[in-house]
Amino acid sequence: MLRALFTVSRLELRARFMDGTAVLTALLAPVVLASLFGFALGGDDPPLRATVGFVDLDGGEFPSSVRREVLSAKELDGMLTLRDLTTEKDAQQTLDDGDIGAAIVFPPGFSQDVGAGRGGKVTVLTSPETPLAGVVASSIVDRISALVDARTLAVKASLDAGVPADKVKEFVERNGASGPALTLESDPMAGGKVDLSVYYGSGMAALFAFFVVGTSVRSLLTERNLGTLNRMRAAPIRPWIPIVGKGVVGFLLALVSVCAVWASSVLLFGSTWGDPLAVFALWTAHVLAAAAITMLVASRARTDSQADGLIMGVSFVFAFLGGSLVPMYNLPDFLQKVALFTPNGWTSTGLTELAGGGGGLAAVAGPIAALCGMALVAGGIAALGFRKGLLG
Repeated sequence: MLRALFTVSRLELRARFMDGTAVLTALLAPVVLASLFGFALGGDDPPLRATVGFVDLDGGEFPSSVRREVLSAKELDGMLTLRDLTTEKDAQQTLDDGDIGAAIVFPPGFSQDVGAGRGGKVTVLTSPETPLAGVVASSIVDRISALVDARTLAVKASLDAGVPADKVKEFVERNGASGPALTLESDPMAGGKVDLSVYYGSGMAALFAFFVVGTSVRSLLTERNLGTLNRMRAAPIRPWIPIVGKGVVGFLLALVSVCAVWASSVLLFGSTWGDPLAVFALWTAHVLAAAAITMLVASRARTDSQADGLIMGVSFVFAFLGGSLVPMYNLPDFLQKVALFTPNGWTSTGLTELAGGGGGLAAVAGPIAALCGMALVAGGIAALGFRKGLLG
């Protein structure tokens, strides 16, 4: 059985090299297109800038310290501008007018409540039109909340330990909780920054994975029409051997294709796609899903020409919706949700996590699982289709 499978795969691989599809579709076309996109559109995203409103209804030590720490943070230098506003209503109106991207509001008595261990809540106003400013403001407020929680816990612990109420503030300050020390240890927008050459390189790799697998799957239909498949079935081999043999070749060529684009991106642009083991595992899962979906499409086609059209249509739709042609963050919100119904979308999400967030294999466990799930479902349905069509 394995010998027959190897023979079919060897003949299919030889055919792909003889007709040029292995070299053209798997290597030259994706590498050249990815390189052209990288040279034309590559590089870092444009500088990120945001204007955040600052409403201090408290007038105490805490908001002043937050302002001082934010303005002195090197991570936000040149990116964040604070704009003083008088009331929350004024901030909301300014936000609605588009003059600011978000706003931070300190309520009256905030510093006093925090000092007394009663906690406090800072309001952040955001707009869907300016997500960057919202991310920055939310990051600052999250840090403030952590400081408030720490101060509140210190006050309660001091009271429980028997420190007189009128001495608590002095005791807490003397023991390291004297006031806010807002430290932004990293750029709140650092995660997710990906060189555009990575976006377009991976996009071409994801797109051509479908085309590469499609050439091998398409040959099944060609051989059926020529009668070659019937002669193969008459041989003492299992009926599924031709399908699996050609599918294996398509899978391996597609995997070589994405690895070639990955390597060219690193060599030409010096860009990183993330942890190599995690990247390879993610791409293996993507190619597996692409192979299964391509076989599913081909199992429903009656002719090789029809298969070509269907595979091309599915490939480009997945590429557009899944962030292979346009980065996912540039798509409308509802399309970003639709993207997760495509293998390209999960691959793009996983690669952003690796290249932008610096994660490892655990960070892409979800996308890999989703891609393997797609491959399992599509492969199962394709097997039924081939059984009724080519093998029936």
